[in-house]
Amino acid sequence: MKVIICSCARCTAHGNEYLFDSANVVKTDVEYAYEVEGFDNPPQIEIEYKNIKKEVEDYEKKSPLVKIDDTYITKATPEVLMEKMYEILSVEWKNLKR
Repeated sequence: MKVIICSCARCTAHGNEYLFDSANVVKTDVEYAYEVEGFDNPPQIEIEYKNIKKEVEDYEKKSPLVKIDDTYITKATPEVLMEKMYEILSVEWKNLKR
């Protein structure tokens, strides 16, 4: 999973650092859960700051922006970002439990 948090000035002003922190919480939680359950190879979660404003039409009204793999989240909040990350990861988790 690749999480890109927009680093443009507008997204920074709207709190992109909270999004970065939240994404790292999910990453840490997943790594810990895999360790506790005894599973090998937790999902690779790459988190980065990158200016992606030009990838979203009318971005001025949609910040802060986040991209998870190929999906954009506009007006992102930490709660929505974490929920989306866990939703994607839960599919992988269910496949491990089988």
